Amino acid sequence: MPLDVFRVCRAIYARLDGSGAKRAGGRWNSPGYAVVYTAESVALAVLENLVNMSRADFPTGYVVTGVWIPEHVAILEEADLRRSAGLHGAGSQEVGDFWIESRLSAVLRVPSVVVGGASNYLLNPAHIDFRQLIVKRPTPFEFDPRLFR
Repeated sequence: MPLDVFRVCRAIYARLDGSGAKRAGGRWNSPGYAVVYTAESVALAVLENLVNMSRADFPTGYVVTGVWIPEHVAILEEADLRRSAGLHGAGSQEVGDFWIESRLSAVLRVPSVVVGGASNYLLNPAHIDFRQLIVKRPTPFEFDPRLFR
């Protein structure tokens, strides 16, 4: 089944090449590993950003970008990856780094820590099927100021 996922980010990271995550690392990747973090909804993408923002920093210059994942592009489940690769006790960065290096799929579905039961989708720009993803034109996104009172 085709799927739309979303990224809310500063406009400079709307290229979706994973360079920001490669530079800084993230929950599912160590520095040096390019990956694109997306969420199942714009609302979840906003919440995933908010937990990493300082209250003093009102975010400006943000965009929302949609990515359409065609039905023929495989989405690997994090739990299945752990089971098949013997990564049961591994940390999330170790799992993500393994997935990126192995190029088992262009997309990895992982659980959101911010919202239980929701999912984030990691995109691997090094995977050959990454080119099959349809990246929609970024549109400006403004955070509601009430989030930063």
